[in-house]
Amino acid sequence: MTASVLFYVQHLWGVGHVYRATRIARGMARAGFDVHLVWGGTEIPGFDFSGMQVHRLMPVRTSDASFSQLLHGDGSIFSDDDKAQRRDHLLKLYDEINPDILMTEAFPFGRRQMRFELLPLLEKATAAKKRPMIVSSIRDIMQEDRKEKRVQESNALVKDYFDFILVHGDQNLISIDETLQGFETFKDKIRYTGLVTPEEKDSEISSEFNCDVLVTVGGGAFGQKLTRTTLEAMSCSKTYPRNWIVSAGTEVSDEDFRLLKERCPSGMRIVRYIPNLAEVMKQVKVSVSHAGYNTVADVLRSGCASVLYPYTGGRETEQLRRAEIMDRQNIAVMLDPDNLTPETFAHAVDKAAMLQTHSASFYLAGASKTASILKVEFDDLKHKVC
Repeated sequence: MTASVLFYVQHLWGVGHVYRATRIARGMARAGFDVHLVWGGTEIPGFDFSGMQVHRLMPVRTSDASFSQLLHGDGSIFSDDDKAQRRDHLLKLYDEINPDILMTEAFPFGRRQMRFELLPLLEKATAAKKRPMIVSSIRDIMQEDRKEKRVQESNALVKDYFDFILVHGDQNLISIDETLQGFETFKDKIRYTGLVTPEEKDSEISSEFNCDVLVTVGGGAFGQKLTRTTLEAMSCSKTYPRNWIVSAGTEVSDEDFRLLKERCPSGMRIVRYIPNLAEVMKQVKVSVSHAGYNTVADVLRSGCASVLYPYTGGRETEQLRRAEIMDRQNIAVMLDPDNLTPETFAHAVDKAAMLQTHSASFYLAGASKTASILKVEFDDLKHKVC
């Protein structure tokens, strides 16, 4: 029998985890699972949802990285009636799909703003005649310094509802107990999948993005300081003083993109988006990027030399922790977020160019491993029930 999976994914600010979640979903689909991605985020133009059935809830986002207010895509307030409508739609989808496995992305360690629909969903699942296996899907580095009340809250939810916690990381890079408070109360439920990186492709790599230095900032919501500094940094580099490409991101306004192109020096190109980033990275000398999960996964998959400029806005600690670890292990060079100048930028590029091309000793097939773990645990659980 084909096992069905209801995978709840919600992006509120930034889209990086949607990329990870869809890679995981495709990995499950390739392994034979019937995957239903329930997605409540705003539209991402051209996003690839192949290999899964997508069920869209009323889109919701937040105003900023404080996550203090839920909004519609047009910026209007997401009301209590809107929440009730979304909740009812989600519960109806649960009945229609009747999943064997229920997965939540980040929750109960994140997406706390969505408790209005996730708690009823978990209640419904645990009370169902056919109770599904309930799993949380989390990244390898979590937000640190959570309030004790929040830690106790998430720990209680793990105890009451969740069978397993899938950690999409490799302990050779970092162990989840370093950043996940309360880990010791449910460590027997932890399963490491390895890092979720892009699939290897046999297709020929396009020469369109051939360059010495590639600067990417994800969607671009947080990257304007880095892209603006790039314009002056290229000429300061002793190793690669030309032949740079900057990917400004799809979320940069048309006006800001126009200004970047106007100021672009000779020897540099500005583009909005680079498809198949991990494949393109294989042909560049140095990659410069933020230190988000997906970009680092691309770096590790490609093996290219890397400069990491961690985003540290708000209370964020994840990217700084990841960049420090990779710098310490000589996998990448960290560009100090408190000291970004054209000169420090160029020096980091020159230093990265001296790094040995590494063959990372990390497990990089996290999507496939996720599917394997789910199959084993689901079969075991089904056997116990029988």
